Amino acid sequence: MAATDMLTGNALTVKLFEKKTWLQTMQASVVGHAFNRGSIYFPEKFLGKDTRGDTTTFPFAGKLTSVPVGEGGTLDGSTAQEALDLQSHSMTINESRYAVLNPNYGIEQQRTNVDFESTSRGLLSKRAVELLDTSFFTQAGGSNPTSFTINGTTYASAADKLHVQGHNTPTAPSTNRIVRAAAAATDQALTSSDTMTLNLIDNALELNQASDQPIEPFSDYTFDLFLSPYDIVNLKRDTSSAIQWFNIELARLQGGSDNSIDDMYKNGMRCVGKYANVMIYEAPRVAFGLNSSSSAVITTTRRNVLLGKNALSFASPYGGRITDTDVPFKYREQLKDHDKYKSISAELLYGMKKMSPSNKEDIGVIVIGTYAATHN
Repeated sequence: MAATDMLTGNALTVKLFEKKTWLQTMQASVVGHAFNRGSIYFPEKFLGKDTRGDTTTFPFAGKLTSVPVGEGGTLDGSTAQEALDLQSHSMTINESRYAVLNPNYGIEQQRTNVDFESTSRGLLSKRAVELLDTSFFTQAGGSNPTSFTINGTTYASAADKLHVQGHNTPTAPSTNRIVRAAAAATDQALTSSDTMTLNLIDNALELNQASDQPIEPFSDYTFDLFLSPYDIVNLKRDTSSAIQWFNIELARLQGGSDNSIDDMYKNGMRCVGKYANVMIYEAPRVAFGLNSSSSAVITTTRRNVLLGKNALSFASPYGGRITDTDVPFKYREQLKDHDKYKSISAELLYGMKKMSPSNKEDIGVIVIGTYAATHN
């Protein structure tokens, strides 16, 4: 008698499990939130397992700048007739692999209530969140220190750092896409008094509005601002600015809840409030600052990021968005020593990079540099 089975080794089961895991990862990550909001651009040309190559380049057209011709003027041969200012944005995809080796059967599993396999899969998924979110912020912040430690792991070599840089070396913020507290010229110039305030948000919005090609807000005409936990505390405790967080929150509570804030609790992220047209989020993996001369990490400074549309690009031949049929997160299994041990590995195949066309301002991000240290 024949019977149809769907065992754990069936490829269809694996694919479904991988997609479920990827969706759970997106629900717990800044990257998932950014996909939902529109901060991440996904180049369709790279989608599909039959697509070959590890680099994609797509064009960007700058704004027109010529002075128009008026009444009686002639366009032909005049400076009002200009060529398209075509620039390019290139990014690379690569793989990040990591694994757990456990006893597959025998006395070891008998001795503990910890289920080796399910625990391993859960931890592999959480590791993916760390890698993706750290990549998101190192790219958005344009931070590439020689070495840094985050979430208990030190990344010291160029090859190691690429796993937390989206497999693309970060580029520094362009000239008109960074503001620092107290108008400091560098991250190392920030002092303990140069902390996060609402004034800095105003400065960033002013810089954007005065830009020749400002970053664009999302479909609801808002921006997202990601602050480190230290910056959130500093913002709440600020008493020196003309406009203070305490007064805004007090007025909001007295006047009734702002539903727009409540509605922004997405992907398990904590929306701490709204200022002007900026939704403010707490994110512990916001990138550190770095010394402009030595590129050494400065752990008492942070590069917070104000994000609009298409701030970063993400590419994988497997997709990654909710609407895609496949995902860039893959599980692999390997049995060893007569099946005594099972290795479960996770593979991320993707690339992520800040949208920064050659010779142009960054498309969708403004960095806000602050002093941000642990509070006693």
